[in-house]
Amino acid sequence: MILFLISLCGLASAVAYRSMDPLVTSLARDFSVPVATAALVSSAYALPFALGQPILGPIGDAFGKGRLLAICLFVLTASLIVGAFSPSFDFLLAMRFLGGLAGGGTMPVAMALIGDLFPPAQRQVAIARFLAATLVGQIFASSLAGLFAVSVGWHGFFLLGACVTLTAALGAAWKLAEPKRAHRTRPSLTDAASRYAQVFANPKSWLCFGTVFLEAIAIFGVTPYVAEILETTGLGGPREAGFVIAGIGIGGLLYSFVLTFLMRRLTRIGMMAWGGVVGGGALAACALLPGWGALALFFTLLGFGFVMLHNSVQTEVSSLAPEARASAFSMHAFSFFLGQAIGPVIFGFGMHLGGLTPMLIANGVLLGAVGLGAAALFSRHDSELT
Repeated sequence: MILFLISLCGLASAVAYRSMDPLVTSLARDFSVPVATAALVSSAYALPFALGQPILGPIGDAFGKGRLLAICLFVLTASLIVGAFSPSFDFLLAMRFLGGLAGGGTMPVAMALIGDLFPPAQRQVAIARFLAATLVGQIFASSLAGLFAVSVGWHGFFLLGACVTLTAALGAAWKLAEPKRAHRTRPSLTDAASRYAQVFANPKSWLCFGTVFLEAIAIFGVTPYVAEILETTGLGGPREAGFVIAGIGIGGLLYSFVLTFLMRRLTRIGMMAWGGVVGGGALAACALLPGWGALALFFTLLGFGFVMLHNSVQTEVSSLAPEARASAFSMHAFSFFLGQAIGPVIFGFGMHLGGLTPMLIANGVLLGAVGLGAAALFSRHDSELT
């Protein structure tokens, strides 16, 4: 029951965030702004999500992870409701910024709760199930957002997302709040510095955070432009973009189904390497620009490889600093979402200068190199300890 509620919180957070990618061209038309400007709705959420992490992590450790999770979900719900009635694009960006700040207290805190509740032998499977729920949210958000864009509009989808986040908020407030005795300390700068010192005292921390930063640039720099790519190449529009982007979630969900099989045959380091190779190859193959159905298949392979790599790194993060687990996951999320905020800017700039095909290939090569590099460096670190 507890894992289900935590996973529901992850699903709600994914719905609030990933619903934007298929809607970019619709937002551009409704607010009369360029597509590159409309794509900033992703960065407007990801950047505050990332920047809030150094503060929210220690608050979760000191104030209570479950309590912080519920509060942030209520704020996220409010941002979606108000954002649905945005009178201007700038106002929408402001609501996305507020939602990003609140979202910063959902995913990493939820994963830290899993780290607290599950022993190391069960943790990778528990995190994978949580991640599967967030991927269901991503599939739900991407596919329905594309459909809503051509039927009732993005306003209605914002309100639907608010219903999902409100349900998760009520569940978190009901079951996930820790007992009062768990809240013995007040957040302070000294306490926060001490917790982050524990995290960075582990030499694996830099490797974990650097890996997810680069993988986010490679993958999520592309997703806000999928609708534009399909429209400009005559392959589809927002509806098809939603199905293509949902492929990432489907691939990740497939990974969660076969995880126990993979764990019997591959080490965690092996999964990092294969995840990078499979995901990077699929992303580079998108440069062929086949029909949108084939692109959806490539994105499914991309999602499978991405989650294989990402889940392996998440499991490493859960053991960086057991007494400061929320702080560790907050730095993990800071790095990951900072990459997601920077990625669309880099991809848009590169596409303008060098073209679409070279950028898709470059991002695929980057993802493959990240997986192989992470596997080699984690392996070297582990061998030095033995």
